[in-house]
Amino acid sequence: MNEPRRFGRYEVEAEIGDGAMGRVFRAFDPLVRRTVAIKTIKSEYLTRDGREEYLRRFRREAQAAGALSHPGIVRIYDVGEDYIVMELLEGTPLSVLLEAQGALGIDETLRVLGPVAEALDHAHAAGVVHRDIKPANIMVLSDGRAKLMDFGVAHIESSVVTQKGEIFGSPSYMAPEQIAGDEVGPAADRFALGVVAYECLTGSKPFEGSSISAIVYRIVHAELRPPRELNVELPARYDAILARALAKLPAQRFPSAHSFVRALELREMEDLLDDLPAPQAAPRGDVPPLPSAEPACEVEPFAAAPHADATQALPPAAPRQPVVRRVWALAAVLLATLGVAAYLGLRRPEPVLELLVISEPPQAAVSLDGSEVGRTPLAIARLTPGAHTLRLTLPGYAPAELSLDVVLDVPLAPLRFVLQQLQAQLSVSSDPSGASVLLGGASVGRTPLLGYQLDAGAHELQLALAGHETWRKSLSVGSGESLHVDAQLAARPERVALAAEAGPAPVRAGDLVVPGPDVTEPRRLAGHSSAEYPEAARRLRLQGSVGVEFIVDEQGQATDLRVVESAGELLDQATLAAVSRWRYEPATYKGLEVKFRLRIKQTFKLER
Repeated sequence: MNEPRRFGRYEVEAEIGDGAMGRVFRAFDPLVRRTVAIKTIKSEYLTRDGREEYLRRFRREAQAAGALSHPGIVRIYDVGEDYIVMELLEGTPLSVLLEAQGALGIDETLRVLGPVAEALDHAHAAGVVHRDIKPANIMVLSDGRAKLMDFGVAHIESSVVTQKGEIFGSPSYMAPEQIAGDEVGPAADRFALGVVAYECLTGSKPFEGSSISAIVYRIVHAELRPPRELNVELPARYDAILARALAKLPAQRFPSAHSFVRALELREMEDLLDDLPAPQAAPRGDVPPLPSAEPACEVEPFAAAPHADATQALPPAAPRQPVVRRVWALAAVLLATLGVAAYLGLRRPEPVLELLVISEPPQAAVSLDGSEVGRTPLAIARLTPGAHTLRLTLPGYAPAELSLDVVLDVPLAPLRFVLQQLQAQLSVSSDPSGASVLLGGASVGRTPLLGYQLDAGAHELQLALAGHETWRKSLSVGSGESLHVDAQLAARPERVALAAEAGPAPVRAGDLVVPGPDVTEPRRLAGHSSAEYPEAARRLRLQGSVGVEFIVDEQGQATDLRVVESAGELLDQATLAAVSRWRYEPATYKGLEVKFRLRIKQTFKLER
């Protein structure tokens, strides 16, 4: 690919980064005579369907980061149609440092986390949640300072860009509530910062797995492995501090990023010990009382204010408890924080056959084996081993259905469904027939037009026939609605004699036509006849049928693909990818190459 020579007034010097979505260039700004970084979308992603989403992500990044002014956040200088001009950072991503070193020392970790924590608290105070905190988005400069980058999936308070139910971020660093599709707030960023801290201190992520599904399961369900099991040189108190930073419930985490880093610095440890969460009931079973030769001491329950900080003044301390009693109290806190099910035995709980079901949009009704069990996002607990059928329905959207096999002691990966909005159906007849049907000024066929599918909303319908007055009507149709329009066309008096001779309006090349005697339907020339079974779906033993509707254009390409029968995101995406590669001999109408709507169904079934 040839590098662009300039973006607007900015003169490109070299490409310095290449990611999954975009590229980063070093460029020169002749107006203020400074070197800048330009982030732009890869041109191969700028398809008709994807362009607006990618541009929206870029505009969101510019809006989020550009509204913040902090030395720990990369500065945004300018925004173009499909590029962002930002501060050029000379340094090394934290991800590269970790890959090279495996782990950082405590002092180096704190030097990196301190500025990032302050930057996060500044963003949160401004109503911006980053939602993708990870080492690759933290740049360590040559002088050791760290800066936070890439607000591409940030959520801006009161913004309508991001709807509840969307999931963005890197799986290993996502908080449980982010995975579940719940409202994501500052606590999710602080959880991700805890993951980064754990990785810096131990060289390993706290929740690892061989697949995304395994990672997600462990984040939501598994106990945290104490970091000192991986790095015995860490202070003993780090087990409790990181357990709090990575608590499953947002309210149990540190109230600010700064207070978390302060805890890692081991400042005012007596205050920090009192600030640890009170013991919680274990998920299953009872925790036997701790043995004690003297009355048990009391530990104040933790109740964080929304923006409380560990540095705030505290009430005068009560007289100190004997050391032995404080040790037993800390042990009780650690046992509860780490979720140990039974004291002394220290056995990890058996895996629970629980299935997390997420949909976009949320609030879809979920039926399991024919019985409704709730609405998304939904955790279905204690599934019995064997085959099950899952079905999701939401008014105005195509239903989704798949089958899965539940195997004892094998964790279930979360299932995510992207529900497709149903199109409305329009049928138009006219007297006389043969009139051209136009929606929004574009021809979509001739009367009688049966079962034409269109997006829900408002439309302007016109019927045109030579020798007759143009007929107009404003329509408003809902998702899945069927509407029939019958029009009586008025003849123009001076043209009545010519009307019969003129006949219906002609079909032009590229018009969308419906089946008829003069129509030759498209014939597939290239592309596999069926989609490959995704390996991830096969491992999870997912089965189902996917229905896809699309238009074969006058060039023989499959366009405007739409899932009309879903079997979950994995199987849906595999089918869409296969159909998008199909090539056709275009449909014709009296020798003219025209558009034609098709529908196919792909069934994924495991061999027994």
